[in-house]
Order: sequence, then C-alpha cells, then structure tokens
Amino acid sequence: MRLGRFSSILVLISLYACVLQADEPQDLYKKEKYKQAINEYKKIIEKHPNWKEAHFGKGAAHYKNGNPKKALKEFEQAISSEDQDQKAAALYNAGNVLMKNKKYKQAKKFYKKSLQLNPEDYDAKYNYEMAQRMLRKKKNKKRKNKNNKKNQNKNKQNQKKKENQKKNQQNQDKKDKKNKNQNQNKKKDQNKQNKQKQNQKQKQQSKRRQKSKAQQQKKKKKINKSRAQRILKALKQTEKKLMKKRLKSKHSGKKNQKDW
Repeated sequence: MRLGRFSSILVLISLYACVLQADEPQDLYKKEKYKQAINEYKKIIEKHPNWKEAHFGKGAAHYKNGNPKKALKEFEQAISSEDQDQKAAALYNAGNVLMKNKKYKQAKKFYKKSLQLNPEDYDAKYNYEMAQRMLRKKKNKKRKNKNNKKNQNKNKQNQKKKENQKKNQQNQDKKDKKNKNQNQNKKKDQNKQNKQKQNQKQKQQSKRRQKSKAQQQKKKKKINKSRAQRILKALKQTEKKLMKKRLKSKHSGKKNQKDW
C-alpha cells in the first residue's frame, strides 16, 4: 500500500501479498473496512512482530480510518525494513501523514530520505517540492503575522500615545480652565476689595470733608460771634463816651449846638 499526495492512499497490495500468509487484511482494506483490517494486521503482528509489511499495512489502514498519529507510528516501524523499496514507501507515507498535519519541515525530511532510496519516485519528488513551498509559505505567513503583530503593537502604542496625549490635553485644559476660573474669581475678589477700599476711602473723604466743613462753619460762627461782640463792645464804648459827653455838657451849662 502507498499513500497518495497528502490524503488519498494508492493501493500497492501486490508488493506485500506474497509475504503475508493471507490476503484477508488487504481484501478488507479494498472494501474500505479499515477497522477490521487493522484488527487483522494486529493479529499478524502479534505472531510476527518483525514483519514490516504488516506494520506498513496497519499504518495505511489507520491513516484511512482517520488516525494519522497511529498511522505514523506504524510507518516508522516499517521504515526499518531491509527492503529498500519498502523502506522508501514507508518514508514516503510517513511524509504524507506529516504533510496532512501541516508539519512541513519534518515531512520534507522524510521525502528527502525516500528520494535518496528511490530517486525516480515522481510522487516523492513532487511532495518534497510541495513541502518546500508550504514551508516557505508558512514562514512568510509567520513573518507576515509577526510584522502585522508588530504593526498592530505599534498602532496600539501610537493609539495609546494619542489617547494619553488627548487625556493629558484634556487634563491640561481642565487645569487651565480651573486656573482661569480661579484667576477670574481672584480678580473679582480683588476688584471687590478695591471697590470696597475705594468706597471706604470715599466715605472717609466725605467724612473728612463734612468734618472740615463743620469745623469751618463752627470757626466762621465763632468769628462772627467774636466780631459781633467786638462791634457790640465798640458800640457800648461809643455810647458810653457820648453819654459822658452829654453829661459833661449838661453840667457845664452849655447847650449843645447842632451843626446843621
């Protein structure tokens, strides 16, 4: 038996029919009764543990039955076959299992070993080149993903930086607004205080003016009173002189003559 490119299995029963005691496992395999074929190969291996052909057939049946892990294990058992064609076929099939599991690097190694034993195997050569292409594709994808991740991280960092800058700007704006409000309030308070001081100063000036006016009026009143007293005193003195003069004229026997 031989696996095709990655998924299908090429049936090469004639290669091993002569070795096995019966064709029953191969017949079951042909009828796609893989589970039963596996059981029959198991019986053969229990009797003949070193029969690489049975391991090969059991691996192919496992592969078709959807268990590549067990298939690979059986093919690895078959690789130690002394028959170069059987060994090359086992290496090829092991490579196909690994290719199906996307383990291109390991698959490439198995195809290379298979080609070293059978350089004319077109399928092994094709799959070897396919493994190389898939490996390069995987590496390019990995590199691309890495670059994308790097760009994403860079974009995230830039976004975070922008968000931080925006946040810092918002905080600065809030701070500036707060300072502006504080300055405005401070200015208002200062203006209020200045206005209060100015009003107080005006009141004091008004009081001083009123006091000064009152003092001036009082002084003027005092001056007027003093003047009036002087005038009155002068009048009294004048009247007293006139009185003396009259009395003197009366006692002297002279009549007062009018000068008009």
